[in-house]
Amino acid sequence: MGPHPSFAAILPIWCAAIGLAADPLLPDTDAPPARAGMKLFWNDEFAIDGRPDPKFWSSESGFARNEELQWYQSRNAACKNGALRIEGRKERVRNPNYSAGSSSWKTNRQYAEYTSSSITTSGRKTWQFGRVEVRARLDAQMGSWPAIWTLGTRGEWPTNGEVDIMEFYPSGTTPLFHANLAWGTATRWNAAWNSKTRTLSSFTSKDPDWVKKFHVWTMDWTKDSIVLSLDNTIMNAASLANTRNNDGTNPFKDRPQYILLNLAIGSNGGSPANAKFPMVYEVDYVRVYQTGSSSIAERLAAKDWRIAAIPGTPGQFLLTQSVDPDARWEIRSATGRLVLERRAEDGIRIDLGREPSGVYIARLRTRAGDAVSKLLR
Repeated sequence: MGPHPSFAAILPIWCAAIGLAADPLLPDTDAPPARAGMKLFWNDEFAIDGRPDPKFWSSESGFARNEELQWYQSRNAACKNGALRIEGRKERVRNPNYSAGSSSWKTNRQYAEYTSSSITTSGRKTWQFGRVEVRARLDAQMGSWPAIWTLGTRGEWPTNGEVDIMEFYPSGTTPLFHANLAWGTATRWNAAWNSKTRTLSSFTSKDPDWVKKFHVWTMDWTKDSIVLSLDNTIMNAASLANTRNNDGTNPFKDRPQYILLNLAIGSNGGSPANAKFPMVYEVDYVRVYQTGSSSIAERLAAKDWRIAAIPGTPGQFLLTQSVDPDARWEIRSATGRLVLERRAEDGIRIDLGREPSGVYIARLRTRAGDAVSKLLR
C-alpha cells in the first residue's frame, strides 16, 4: 500500500539521510547536521561530565507510574565521554512516604529494591511541530524498560497527549519495540491508543551485534501527522485527524510537548530477577529541528504566544508561549503596580480573581525583546 496522502509533506524530510556516526559503537562527536528546510531549534549532545545540564533537564523522584519497581533518583543519571548514562541498580532505598496498610502502591512499600533515573525537559524546553532525533543504546535484558517519549504541556494525562518515540519491553518472553500515541477518552485517565510494535529479533536476525550499537529514533511531527522511525524504518505513522480528545481538543495540534528519557525496571519490562546489574541505558544526543521561523526574534514576530481567558472562571487566564524557553511573564496594573512575575513555562494558568477589575498590561520578556498585550480583568 502506498503512503497515506497526509504524510506526503513529511516524506522528503524523512527520506533525508539521518547521518549515523561512522562508528556505531561510540558516541557521535560531529556537530548536528543541517536538515533540508529545517533549522536546529534545540539540542543536547551531553558533551559534559557530571549531571545533565539543569538548564535543560530536571529529574523525577521516587515512585512515578505503572507500579514499576524502581525508585527514581537524580544520581543514577550522569554524562560521561559524550553520552548520557542512566543506570538501573539493584539497591535498597527507604520509601519516606511509607504508610503501613496503605492501599496505594506508592506508599505501601517500605523499601524500593531498585533505583534508576528519569529526566525531563518539562518547564525548560518545549516545542510544537518539527523533528526530534535521539541516538541511544539500550539495555535489552528482561526487566529493563527504557523509553524516549513526549508529553503535552497542558492538561492531565492522557488528554495532554503522549508520544512514545521508543519503548522497549516484552510481550510474554518476546522483546518488542513499541511506537505509540495516546490521547483522552470519555473516561478520565483512560487513553485511546495508536500502537505499533516490532520484535527485537527482526533487527538482531540481520545484525547479531545490533544491541551493542547506538541507533537513531525520530519523531517527525507536522500539523497533520506524526511519523515515528528507527534508523530510517517507519515504526508508526499516525494521522492527527484521528487523535481528538473527548472534549474535541487535539493535543497534538494545539499544544507544545516536552521530552522524557527514563529507564524503568519491572512492570511492563518484566521480572528483573535474572538481570545483571547495573542496567545501562545510554543516550548520545537529543536534537530538535523545526521548519520555518526558528530564531527567537522570528518566533516573537510570528506571535507564537497567547493570553486567553478561561471560560467560566472569572479572573483566570491561560498564558502560552513557544517563543523563548528562558522568557518571563510580567503582569502590571494600569498604574504600573507589579502583579505577577514568573518564568514563562508554556501553559501557565494564573488567577487574578482577587485583583481589582480593570485593564492590566501583560508583558512577555524574551532575549530578543518584549511582547506586550492588554488584559481585561
